[in-house]
Amino acid sequence: MEMDIDEADVLVLSQGLEKSSRLTFEINKSLKKIATTSNQSSQLFTPILSRNNMLITLQRNIESVLNSVASVKDLANEASKYEIILLKGIQEIGLKQYIQVIHKLDDMLEDIRTSGNETNSEFHGILTHLSELITLSETELRSYFVSILNSISPFDPQICINKKQPFPYYEDEQLNEMASILDYFHNNSDDSNIQDVFIAARSDLISKSMAFLEPFAKYAINSSNKNAHYEKNSSGMISYTEALLGFIANEKSLVNDLYSQYTKYKPIVINSIITPLINSYCKIFNSNMKSIRNDLDNMGLFSFELVENIHNVIKSLKMNHDLYENETLMDCANQVHKVTQSLFKDAIDRIATKVNQLNSIPSDNGVTEPTVDTMSRLRKFSEYKNGCLGAMENMSRENWLPMNYKEKEYTFNGNLNSNDQLALMSCFVSDCIDTLVICLERKIQKILMPNQEPDVANPNSPRNKQKQRVGFCILMNMSLVEQIIEKSELNSMLGKEGHIRMEKLKKRYISYLVSDWRDLTANLMDSVFIDSTGKKSKDKEQIKEKFKKFNEGFEELVSKSKQYRLSDPALKKVLKSEIISLVMPMYERFYNRYKDSFKNPRKHIKYTPDELMNVLTQLVR
Repeated sequence: MEMDIDEADVLVLSQGLEKSSRLTFEINKSLKKIATTSNQSSQLFTPILSRNNMLITLQRNIESVLNSVASVKDLANEASKYEIILLKGIQEIGLKQYIQVIHKLDDMLEDIRTSGNETNSEFHGILTHLSELITLSETELRSYFVSILNSISPFDPQICINKKQPFPYYEDEQLNEMASILDYFHNNSDDSNIQDVFIAARSDLISKSMAFLEPFAKYAINSSNKNAHYEKNSSGMISYTEALLGFIANEKSLVNDLYSQYTKYKPIVINSIITPLINSYCKIFNSNMKSIRNDLDNMGLFSFELVENIHNVIKSLKMNHDLYENETLMDCANQVHKVTQSLFKDAIDRIATKVNQLNSIPSDNGVTEPTVDTMSRLRKFSEYKNGCLGAMENMSRENWLPMNYKEKEYTFNGNLNSNDQLALMSCFVSDCIDTLVICLERKIQKILMPNQEPDVANPNSPRNKQKQRVGFCILMNMSLVEQIIEKSELNSMLGKEGHIRMEKLKKRYISYLVSDWRDLTANLMDSVFIDSTGKKSKDKEQIKEKFKKFNEGFEELVSKSKQYRLSDPALKKVLKSEIISLVMPMYERFYNRYKDSFKNPRKHIKYTPDELMNVLTQLVR
C-alpha cells in the first residue's frame, strides 16, 4: 500500500516515540530500583561509619589513657624513690638532703598542677599522696627543729653567774641546721607555724631557768630582827636581774644568727620571747618595792640597787622600741625613782632633826653624834653610787633642799648642770655637809648664847662672842667628815667642785678660830695725833698702851688656844699658817717702828719678833 511520505514520516516518528517511551519507562524503573538500593545501602553504612568513628575516638582515648598511665607510673616510681629516702629520716640522710628531697616532691606537685592534670582522675591519687608526703616531711622537720632547740635544757643561771660563765648556747652546726629549717619554711610554707614553735621553745626554756632564782628574788625581812638595816647585795633580785640581762643578750644573738635574712621578723620574735619575761620581772620588782615602802628607814637603800638594776634592763632593751617603752617596765622605773628621790630629801631633813636633838656640846668640843650619823648615812649612799646616779635622773637641787634654806649660809656657787648626774651627786653630798655644819653652828650658838638669835656663817659677826669655840668645834667635826670622805667612795662622788666647797667651808671656820687673833692685830694699827701746833705726832702713851694690850691679849689667846687640841695635822698646819700670817707681819712692822721709842724697851715690849714666833710655833701642835 502506498503511503504518503508525510504519513511515513509520522509513522516512523510515532514508532520512535513509542520506543523511546518504553526505554524511558525502563530507565525510570531501573533508577527507582537503584534509588531503593542506594537508600538501603545508606541505611546499612551509616551505623557502620558511626561505629567506626567511635572506634577511632576510643582508640585515641585508649592511647591517651595509656600515655597517662605511663606518666602516672613514672611519677609514682619517682615519688616512691623519694619516699623511700625520706623514710630513712633526717638523722640517717642528713638535713640538707632531706630538704632537697622535699623540694623535689614539691616541684613534682607543682608540675602536675600547672600542667592541668590536677583534675584528672588518674593523677588525683598521686596528687593526694604527694601532698600528704610533703606534709608529713614538714612535720618531721618541725620535730627535728624542736629537738635542736631542746638540746639545751633548763638550767640554774646562778651557777653560770657564780662561775662567770656565759649561758649555754647552740653549736655552729646546730645554728646552721635551724637556719636551714627556718629558711625552708619561710620560703615554702606561708601558713607555717615554725615561728611560734621557736618562740614557744625559747620562752619555755627561759621561764623554767628563771624559776630557779625566783624564790630568792623577793626580799624577805629577817623575822628575828625586823629592824635590821638592808645589807648591800643581799637581795636575790640582783642575780635575777643579771640572769634576765643574760637571757636578753642570748636571745638577741640567737635571733640575729637565725633571722639574718629575715630582718622584718627580728623585733616580732624578740618581743614575743622577752615580753612575758619582762612582765614576770616587773611583778617581782613591785613586790620588792612594797617591802621598801613598808620599812623605808631600814630598807630605803635597797631602792638604789633596784634603780641600778632596772636601768640596766631598760638599757639592754634600747635598740628595741616596743620593749624599751614597755609600759609596765616604765611604771616600775617611775615608782622606784619616786622612792629614791624622797631619800635625798629625807637625808637632809634627818640632819636637821639629829642636830636639833643635841642638848649639849661634847666636853672636848669634839665630834657630835649627828656628824657620825650623817657621815654614816652618806657613806651608805656612796656604796650605792651607780644607783644614786641613776636616781638623779630628772632631778633638781630643789628636790632635797631644806625648807629654811638660806643661800648665803651655803657654799654653793650657783652653777649646776641639772643634766649632769655626777654634778648633781656632788652637789647633794656638799649640801649635806653644808647643812650639817650650818645646823651644828646654829645649835652650838644657841647652847653657848641662849639669849640671842644665832648669827650663822658669818666670821665677822659682832654678836657672836664665842667664835673661837664654835670654829674649833665645827673644825673638829669637819675633820671626821674629811677622814670618812677620803676613805670611801664619797671622795670621787664629791669631785673637784665638791672639794672646792669643802675647802671654802673649812676656811670659814678657820676664820672663826683666828677671828680673835685678827682683832688682836687690829690693835697694832698706828694712831696719829694732832698736837696744839697742828703737827702730826705719835703719842707714846698710846704706843705703850698698844703694846700692853697686845701682850695681855696675846697671852690670853695663847692660854685659851691651849684648850683646843686639833688632831688633824693638815688642819693644824693651816691654822698655824693663818695665825702667823695674821700676827707676825703686823707685829714686826709695829715693833720695828717703835722698839726704840722707850728708854727701857723691855718694860713695855715683852716679845721680840723671834720670841713671838717661837711661841706661835709651839702654840698649834
